[in-house]
Amino acid sequence: MKVAWILGAGGGIGGFTAERLASSGWKIVASGREKSRLEAIAERIGGADVQPVDARDSEAMKTIAKGIVERHGRIDAVVVAVGSILLRPLHATSESQVEETIQQNLFTAFNALRATAPLMMRGEGGRVVLFSSVAATYGMPNHAAIAAAKAAIEGLTRAAAADYAKRGIRINAIAPALTNTAMAGRLVASDAARTMSDAMHPVGRIGEPDEVASIAAWLVDGAPEWMTGEILHVDGGLGRVKAQEVART
Repeated sequence: MKVAWILGAGGGIGGFTAERLASSGWKIVASGREKSRLEAIAERIGGADVQPVDARDSEAMKTIAKGIVERHGRIDAVVVAVGSILLRPLHATSESQVEETIQQNLFTAFNALRATAPLMMRGEGGRVVLFSSVAATYGMPNHAAIAAAKAAIEGLTRAAAADYAKRGIRINAIAPALTNTAMAGRLVASDAARTMSDAMHPVGRIGEPDEVASIAAWLVDGAPEWMTGEILHVDGGLGRVKAQEVART
């Protein structure tokens, strides 16, 4: 049985990714910082190896990765569905806020790759899915810190894909726009905020977590072996398409 290690499994996108892969016969190792949320997703999908960890801790990540191989014999895929959202003007963003944003978004991905790439190379290779953001390529106000961190994710994706292409490891990233998860809850807390957020996207609404998870699951179990180093935009057209203006009468 193939093994997928999902970081952020207690969140919306990570949880739906776990559910999709479990239904396809994958063994799920569910990680994140809150054990109770991991246990809830394990119950929802009919069982998982629950391994709480703070992905910012590089040594803890290495320990968990080695333990997965000891228990299950392999790691075939890693999905790093963790991160944060910080919306502040650049001049009002402190050094500590920038550092925290980079730790939660870039370092978590870097630590996951460093912990698992050596183990995958010893096996049959594998798939890695990272998460960028539409803000990495589409200039948006109040997004300086998160845009910088997510742009770094895209650079990491391409560089790591080059490092491991001949070792059977395929590394790709997804760049969503605003998605209806708990992390984004305060951004759509009111009807007015939700209407404004929906209108930003050319398709007329924000995304749902399972829409993004469907792409993550496909990258793990379905995408062609010839595909690596790609950034897939799943953003309601926000980063690439101009919204049609509605004529007023």
